[in-house]
Amino acid sequence: MKRILIIEDDTSIAELEREYMEINGFSTDIENNGETGLHKAQSTDYDLIILDLMLPRVDGFEICRQLRIDKLSHRVYINEIEINLTVKEFDLLVLLASYPNRVFSKNELFERIWGLDSLGDSATVTVHIGKIRDKIELVPSNP
Repeated sequence: MKRILIIEDDTSIAELEREYMEINGFSTDIENNGETGLHKAQSTDYDLIILDLMLPRVDGFEICRQLRIDKLSHRVYINEIEINLTVKEFDLLVLLASYPNRVFSKNELFERIWGLDSLGDSATVTVHIGKIRDKIELVPSNP
């Protein structure tokens, strides 16, 4: 059964969302403030988090920032398993994840990650993306 966490400080909205989700076969938990919601989201495996933005203690934007890719420690997890990436693979993944609806050329990615004065060519971008897919995709040829 899919698990959903609802982080919502308005009890009537949270209960309405829970009712709708449970009618459709989902298991739901509710937290009514950002601090406990963030802790629950980090300590329990959820398939989806429904997040209010205006929350007491920790707002929804901060929760979202803390739950996204762990940039400071350069760590990537998939289903609670740490994935080892090189520095350039990590930097490339962070750049792409930071702009989910943007299309980059290989040259642009090369310049942003390796720098204008780097030796090499944009083909290295293709190689690095292939390595990232091998590490994070269940079926790398069909991401």
